[in-house]
Amino acid sequence: EYLKAQQLRLFDIVRERKETRDAARAEDRAERLADPTRPPLPWYLGDKITIARTALSPSGDWLLVVTLPKDAEAATKKSLMADFVTASGNVETRDVRPKVGFEAQVTPTLLLLDLRNHEKYEIDLAPLPGLTDDPLKELRDKALKAKEKDKAKDTAKDGDKEKKAEEKKPRPVELVDAQWSEDGSRLALELRAYDNKDRWIATVEAAAHPVLASRHRLTDPAWIGFDFNEMGWLKDNTTLWYLSEESGTSHLYLQSVHDGAAPRQLTHGKFEVSNPGLSRDGRFMYYTANAEHPGQYNTFRVDLTSGASEQLSRLGGLTTYLLSPDESRLLLANSQLVRPNELFVQDNRQQAEAKQLTHTVSAAFTSQHWVTPDIVAIPSTHQAEPIYTRVYTPPGATKEKRPAVVFVHGAGYLQDAHAGWSSYFHEFMFHTYLAQRGYVVIDMDYRGSAGYGRAWRAAIYRQMGHPELEDLQDGVAWLVKHKNVDPQRVGVYGGSYGGFMVYMSLFRTPDLFAAGAALRPVSDWAHYNHGYTSDILNTPEVDPEAYAASSPIEFAAGLTKPLLICDGMQDDNVFFQDNVRLVQRLIELKKQNFELAVYPVEPHGFREATSWLDEYRRIFKLMETYVRGGKKALVVP
Repeated sequence: EYLKAQQLRLFDIVRERKETRDAARAEDRAERLADPTRPPLPWYLGDKITIARTALSPSGDWLLVVTLPKDAEAATKKSLMADFVTASGNVETRDVRPKVGFEAQVTPTLLLLDLRNHEKYEIDLAPLPGLTDDPLKELRDKALKAKEKDKAKDTAKDGDKEKKAEEKKPRPVELVDAQWSEDGSRLALELRAYDNKDRWIATVEAAAHPVLASRHRLTDPAWIGFDFNEMGWLKDNTTLWYLSEESGTSHLYLQSVHDGAAPRQLTHGKFEVSNPGLSRDGRFMYYTANAEHPGQYNTFRVDLTSGASEQLSRLGGLTTYLLSPDESRLLLANSQLVRPNELFVQDNRQQAEAKQLTHTVSAAFTSQHWVTPDIVAIPSTHQAEPIYTRVYTPPGATKEKRPAVVFVHGAGYLQDAHAGWSSYFHEFMFHTYLAQRGYVVIDMDYRGSAGYGRAWRAAIYRQMGHPELEDLQDGVAWLVKHKNVDPQRVGVYGGSYGGFMVYMSLFRTPDLFAAGAALRPVSDWAHYNHGYTSDILNTPEVDPEAYAASSPIEFAAGLTKPLLICDGMQDDNVFFQDNVRLVQRLIELKKQNFELAVYPVEPHGFREATSWLDEYRRIFKLMETYVRGGKKALVVP
């Protein structure tokens, strides 16, 4: 800067050229502003940012630009994964996702560009209520004190200073959604705190030198749910609609931007509302809900004026909808327990008959004698609500005690004990295979599963693998009481989160199951991804107790029953390293009767038919040997 100023001061030619350039630029700017047929003026935002997303107003007058520092991604520490079966014959590596706690948490800059007047405004997030609060302060302080015991006094003091400095800063947030009103006068923003405890919906009046106004704050002492975060504008351009779990289950709400206006709840009941869609005339909001039964989803609509809801589809199972262009008809995709999705069409009114349009299931599939599971509400000994469960009962009657298999679904937050076609179709077929050979099979929507409200999903906060295991114990007790099952001959298997639960079951309650198969399982949550894990367990630095309580590797000493581990070496979701570490832990604990089957080319969800076949053969052999056969694990002195 000194040299530039010196050049301008000492040399006429440098000064004259700069003045000429500045004059030409000013003239060009004035001409462009005066002539609407000219291309608009360019915007220069600097070379140290990246544009994350944009949102143009319907009127074309305003543009929201969301930027991040160019080096933000570099601050995220990714993991390496090795590929052993390659075209080159050499071991090759690639970057995959970061582990929990290693993902950069950067609040984006929100710029509102006035395209008519070529003015730029930065939206200040300070008006968001609670932005500078620290809901994790107690846990953070506890973790810091634990660290200080192992540090010198001067290091501890430095840590105190660092902590106090952080307390003064607003929490980092991410932009989840941005929606313009139809007339382009207002912008709605949905923001979420990176600590997962708060979600805000706020608005900006575009023409009023943008100032953020908070309209709704959803706070959860556990975490804001992954689902039910949709929002939008009504046709009046002054009323927001949004989904919220504040009542305990997801429901629709309306909120006016007029100061002092209270939110209005549109739907009511102990069920989940999802997939909202506004009618073209703005009279109705369409939605999907499990109002009749937790496992049955149908299409509804609510009158926005009267608040009256009406059920439109009555196909049972799982139903999703699409409105025809003139909104006179509904296209419905519907599945049942033993039938994948088919398309139906019906008039857009109550009691209308739904006509089936497609018949895509093959004759080879329908000719199979599939075992149709029952949906049973198994009583819980730990909470008032029952545990909805798919129960596959072997055909025929017998007085002999039966063997049983408990399947544990993956994803944690997923619903599988519903009345529609399951995404676990391999497992559905395998369960028929098991039932036809005399096994009773159950598939439970343990606590943490979707479809049952906020309390059910958040029961696992800071204690993954504990409430769920209590539910599996209730499932085994129910099998013994109602299905003539031998309690000594019950096996367990599951993949991903289900594999994690197999670990927790065998390690923490070694007498519950005779054997277990853990497929692509999580053994240590500190090695899983940030987005999922930090919601439920916070981060290892802040909440080490939650990770110690929730990670199977911490309980590996409890293994006494046969364990099969099946793992893909190209899994970029649950890393192969996760289970390599567990195997080393079991070796050092001198454990016997576990085995690891590796699949060198497979990711998290297997792709090769030969891999699926190998995996299910191994699971079946495990169950036949140690569950049906009752063989005891071999222990070598």
